[in-house]
Amino acid sequence: MANTSILLRWKYDVFVSFRGEDIRKSFMDHMFNDFKQKGIHAFRDDRELPKGEEISPHLYKAIEESRFLMVIFSKNYASSSWCLRELVKILECKQMGDPKHEVQIIFYDVKPDMVRKQIGSYAEAFAKHQVLDRPEIDNWKEALSMAANLSGWDLQDMTNGYEYKFIDCISSEILKKLCDGPLHVGDNLVGIDFHFDKLNLSRFIGSDKVNMVGICGISGIGKTTLAKSIYNLMYVHFEGSCFCEDVKEVTKRQGLIQVQLQMIGKILKTEDLKIASVAEGAMVIKQRMACKPILVVLDDVDDHEQLDSLAGSASWFCPGSLIIFTGKDKQLLRSHGVDEIHDMKFLDEDQSLQLFGSYAFKTKDSSTGFKEVAEEVVKYVQGHPLALKVLGRFLYGKTVGQWVSELDQLKVHPNKEIQQVLRLSYDGLNLHQQNILLDIACSFIGVNSDFAASVLDSCNFFADTNIQVLVDKSLITISSNNSLQMHDLIQAMAREIVSEESSAPVNRSRLWVNPSEIYTILSEKKATDVVEILDIQQKKSIQKFDIDGKAFAPMKNLRILKLPMDDAVNFSGRLDFLSNKLRLLCWHGCPFKLLPSDFYPENIVVIDLSYSHLTQLWTTPKCLRRLKVMKLRYCCNLTTTPDLSEITNLEELDLEGCVNMVTVHPSIGMLKRLVLNLAGCLKVGQHPSFVSSLRNLESLSFSGEGRIQPRWWTSITAPFGLLSKQQHPQRSVSLAGLHMLKDLNVSYCNLLEVPESIGGLSCLKKLNLKRNNLLEVPESIGGLSCLEVLNLKGNNFTSLPGSLSQLSSLGLLNVKGCKKLEALPELSHGLTDLYASDCTSLREMSGPYERTYNDFRNCPKLFTNVTIDSEGSISKTECLDSSITFQGSIHQLSAFLGYLGIQTNRCKLFTRDTGFRSLNIGYRGNSNIPEWFTNRSTGNHVKVELPSDWCFNKFKGFGTCVVFKCKDSWKMQGHSVKNFDGASLNTYGNIPLLIQCYFENEVVGIQDSYMIWLYYESDIKKWKEAKNFVTFCFGENNEVKECGVRLMFDEDLQQEDDVTNLSMLLDLPTLSQHGGALQYAGPWGFIEWSW
Repeated sequence: MANTSILLRWKYDVFVSFRGEDIRKSFMDHMFNDFKQKGIHAFRDDRELPKGEEISPHLYKAIEESRFLMVIFSKNYASSSWCLRELVKILECKQMGDPKHEVQIIFYDVKPDMVRKQIGSYAEAFAKHQVLDRPEIDNWKEALSMAANLSGWDLQDMTNGYEYKFIDCISSEILKKLCDGPLHVGDNLVGIDFHFDKLNLSRFIGSDKVNMVGICGISGIGKTTLAKSIYNLMYVHFEGSCFCEDVKEVTKRQGLIQVQLQMIGKILKTEDLKIASVAEGAMVIKQRMACKPILVVLDDVDDHEQLDSLAGSASWFCPGSLIIFTGKDKQLLRSHGVDEIHDMKFLDEDQSLQLFGSYAFKTKDSSTGFKEVAEEVVKYVQGHPLALKVLGRFLYGKTVGQWVSELDQLKVHPNKEIQQVLRLSYDGLNLHQQNILLDIACSFIGVNSDFAASVLDSCNFFADTNIQVLVDKSLITISSNNSLQMHDLIQAMAREIVSEESSAPVNRSRLWVNPSEIYTILSEKKATDVVEILDIQQKKSIQKFDIDGKAFAPMKNLRILKLPMDDAVNFSGRLDFLSNKLRLLCWHGCPFKLLPSDFYPENIVVIDLSYSHLTQLWTTPKCLRRLKVMKLRYCCNLTTTPDLSEITNLEELDLEGCVNMVTVHPSIGMLKRLVLNLAGCLKVGQHPSFVSSLRNLESLSFSGEGRIQPRWWTSITAPFGLLSKQQHPQRSVSLAGLHMLKDLNVSYCNLLEVPESIGGLSCLKKLNLKRNNLLEVPESIGGLSCLEVLNLKGNNFTSLPGSLSQLSSLGLLNVKGCKKLEALPELSHGLTDLYASDCTSLREMSGPYERTYNDFRNCPKLFTNVTIDSEGSISKTECLDSSITFQGSIHQLSAFLGYLGIQTNRCKLFTRDTGFRSLNIGYRGNSNIPEWFTNRSTGNHVKVELPSDWCFNKFKGFGTCVVFKCKDSWKMQGHSVKNFDGASLNTYGNIPLLIQCYFENEVVGIQDSYMIWLYYESDIKKWKEAKNFVTFCFGENNEVKECGVRLMFDEDLQQEDDVTNLSMLLDLPTLSQHGGALQYAGPWGFIEWSW
């Protein structure tokens, strides 16, 4: 752990160094009793030390673990060598200053001068030490002088010799300082160490700058808990500290001056300061806090005035200070110049179960019988710490049945305590932000954030700015694929807020929760103009409903309408009205043939009427300047597109499956940045005159699914024409003008070839030519410098051009099912994914390739035309016989390892420079375990004794081999590795899905057929704790005939005469004619091969 150096929690409050024979039974006995009464934990040598042990090391440790170090000088103190050694150690701890001990000097019955100058009884004591010739005398004298010069307490001067008063003064002062220490933070701090490590707290100790750190997250996620934990861990390293809890609420109730007074009082140790105004308080803080390094935590700040008045800038504080803010708004802290912001994340599943269990069962583990329902609760809460605590307490002591019932109820009626906390975040939003949050909860979870912003912005909600505010306040997140996400508890809060608008759903602004309820409202024509969103896109009704088209007439303020295709709903009559305030219209399967004549939604952004019965949209041009997306997929009654001349910002027009679409209005040529999908538009393919006008087209899809030969691709003479399998009278159409084209899909179009001139589409990023009849791919394809995805799946070429290596941007190449392909050329080093499964003629490829994923499943001829010499080197030969032989399979496997760069010695699998992680090989067989596996067993367990000189740093990995049967491949189990004490050492251990599938298809179900699984692994980080012996267990569901294990060490790698890859494979169980499967995991990713 990164912060072990600062994780000192005092074991004792006080350590007292005193001369026992002077004051043990009098003054010290009274002092220890007073400490006990005040709850001060003092180290006491006559009770705390184990008997019969050397006292000195334990004393030193006790000194280091005590916060207050007290030295009581009495007449005979200097006569004790142990007292003097304690004093030296105490002063060393004080000088170290990390962590900060406080030294208290008390003069019991001596004056400081006697100690400082070593006179009187102290001189007599040192005369005796000199007679004994003690080497530490000079150090002792220096320590006494240094201690006497520290500010001390004198019994005679302070209380005129009254010991009781003196002791009370001392203990009261210590108690006051102890109460100034750690804060109560609770016992069940799950996941707190993760945050400590991520923040790397040790860097703030002794820093030469002022560090300002923010801790942000949604309400109840644990910001204050983390801040208190950091405070408790860190305050001892600063000369002053203050935790200002709940600044927002204290300011609201008592004013900001109260927070300033708390901060000033704690840091400056004063209680009688008076401040007349916030401005005066800010000036006091600015002028007085710069004198020493301090730790300040400002908890739950929510506006700039608080920040400006309590910690205006880093210049207010002394270098070395640490200022921590907690709050819900990241932007608030960013704009204040906070150095870094730690974003609190939800707990993972294991942490959630642990925290929940500590409240629901008073243990960290689920009780018997409760495990499944506990997992359901954790799934519902999704890692929210406060919710886990609240529900844990609520469910404690109840039966399983009650738990199930309560959970069902929670999904309908969320827990009020949790909702009240979450509601604080919502209440802090302005009206636009609140509307956006409710709209997202209703209609945009999982939706692309840019798409959602376009719709919401058209509602005048200033979406770009306010969506970021919601992100900064942790109310929503934007995923890696740019989709909007919202925690289920936040969505539940949104439902509750909308339901509070009215007890009658018809009078609520948003209808989206209950499909049957919504359909009932429509069927009974009870909708009102209050409704702004009606969304049942993702849900279908169980009941049958009859709805008249007039049901939509009252909803004049409707902004978003989403209706699904639902067989349970029967629409009748005419659709006479739709709100002109619509911004998003998504009605799949709309049963009406015409839209209302006066429907003119000027600000609409999205129209999705896919699968509808519409015969036309509108007959005259409509000025819809905000419209970006129009989806009319599978509208089989449409014959033409509308005039698009006034829809100048249209970015996507999807006409896929419009089988009766004959013409596309020529106004389409005026559109910029258009993505056009004409897949399956059989009749449009015969009338291509509009294509040459699409000079700004960015994406074009004309997938024919095997039924179409688009004429405008068939011109041999056109600069970008493609040759079809079936020639028709042609219209020569040039695609040279499509210089902006980025995405081209011409799959299933029966094409025979692609012309050389394809290389002119310089902006092309995606090219899909799958399932044609291509006999070759032109060299010019290497000119597509921007190409990222190339799909050539299911074509008939035998080779690919070498120019593919020039495609520096290419990330994915798909040649699946190209059954005639014999060789793969060298490919770009930037390629991350290669899909080449079912290439049954593939024999050769250049390599090795370091890609994220390589798929060579069902490539039986791969590496058959190679030979392996005695050095293990690979060279090409004439093709071997196509039948699979034992020797041929050995050559294939060896060549494959050579392709991976493991060319000579099998032990190279385990060297760090290869980056090897694991290798799995599976095939059908029934042989004995090879001798290479030095630990063998006929059962399903193998016990492996670790060497007497076991050293983890010399351990490089292990190999296993098992011969077994399994009736059900999907219940097939891998292996587990247990330490001597039963602790798991597994990193992986499962049989990969590829090999399970091979066993399912080739072995399982064949009578008396055994499987052989070999596994090699070098990812052995969990083996650091290995001791004495380890046990390998091969799944209980497997009928194991024999298993074997070998551990690999440095000395194994150093043996020059070790066998080669070929020899390694020769001593394997005999490979059969049924082929096999292999998976290799390296530093770059996975490669899968079956043969």
